[in-house]
This record gives sequence, C-alpha cells and structure tokens, in this order.
Amino acid sequence: MTKVGDVSFVALAALSAMLGLAGNVDAEDAPPTIVTLGDSYINGHGVAPADAFAPTLKSALNAAGHPVTIVEVGYTNDSGAGLRWLTKSRGGLDLQASPANQVVLVELAQNDCGLLDLDHTRANLDQLLGILADKRVPVLVVGTAAYDHCSFRHADYAELFSKMFSELATKHGDLLYADFKEGVTGHPELLQADRDHPNAAGDAIIVRNMLPMVEALLAQVQPR
Repeated sequence: MTKVGDVSFVALAALSAMLGLAGNVDAEDAPPTIVTLGDSYINGHGVAPADAFAPTLKSALNAAGHPVTIVEVGYTNDSGAGLRWLTKSRGGLDLQASPANQVVLVELAQNDCGLLDLDHTRANLDQLLGILADKRVPVLVVGTAAYDHCSFRHADYAELFSKMFSELATKHGDLLYADFKEGVTGHPELLQADRDHPNAAGDAIIVRNMLPMVEALLAQVQPR
C-alpha cells in the first residue's frame, strides 16, 4: 500500500464536534456516527473525494434508509498509529468519553509487516479493540490480505495474518468483514495503476459487498 504520509488525522476537529453534538438537534434524534479508522484503503487513496469509500458508503446507507454521519479519522499507516489515535488524540479520547451513538470500522495492519512483527501487530489491535469493547462501542473489524512480500517475516505470515482478524473479532465480540477488497482483488479494471488500491468502481463494489455488515453494525448502536 502506498504510504501517503506518516500519520494524518484529518478529521479530529470534526469528530470532536460530532461527539459533542448539541443545540438545534436533540441528542436522541442525532443519526449514529460511523468512525472509519484505517489506512489508505478505507481512506480512498488516489480516488476523487466524492467517489471514495466513506461518501459512497454514506450514500448507500442513506438510500437504504439509514441516515448516518461518517467521520474519517484520516490515513493511519499502521496498527500502532491507530492505537495512538484512540489513546492519545483529542478525537480518540472524545470517542472514549462519549461512546454512545458511535460505531467504528477498524481497517488496520496492512502495512505493518514492514515495521512490526505479527505479535506486535496483534497486541496493538488487541488493545485497541479491548478499549472499544470496554466502552461498549460496536466495531466492525475489517481484515485485509497480507502482501506477498510479508513472507520475509516467516513463511506462514499470510495465513496467520488472516486468522488474526477473525480471532480478535471473536475475542472482543466484534463483527468481522474478512477482506476489505473482497470482489476487487484479481480484477485489474477495479484497481488503480498501482494494482493495489481500489479505484472508484472498486470502492463502489466494496461498499455494495460490505453494506449488509455495516447495517448489522448500526443495529448494535448504543443509544444516547
């Protein structure tokens, strides 16, 4: 996955504002907020903003009768950066302080093998998901397939990497979407020139495939 920055939390202020929603709209009437915490896949790297994953998902949910607010944390390169966002940033701390009416899509670790061994990756995600579970925030764990080059860590890295998402989702009682690029991998017409990131058509396929699971996630929302 192309590295587009170290850590870029582009929506902290927006998230803080949404978590403190008040004024013209009663809290009970506020639509649930979906926080997307992930890397360049879920943040639409290389895709026009209007065609990226989050706005496409919002449109699909609205069309299905689910008004939502989606807050994109921004590009988070690895699982450690995702954990730091939750535990140290204003947006992450606000989410912990006001968890009601929030759900989180966690799509992390695709880039980890160049930085961390798998035990370290697992520990980061375990801690992150444990914090969200303690706050009763519904989570959809979104897995990815390991890059071929990650085999330098050990020969069975890809298999263990894939199992990690399902094992952690089960441990913390989270929903699981096993592979973000399901339906897109192996279809070059749905990928950008880097043959890795989905293009706009690919993001549309991903949203279509993931939509039922996101609807199931919203059904678990903790009311205010």
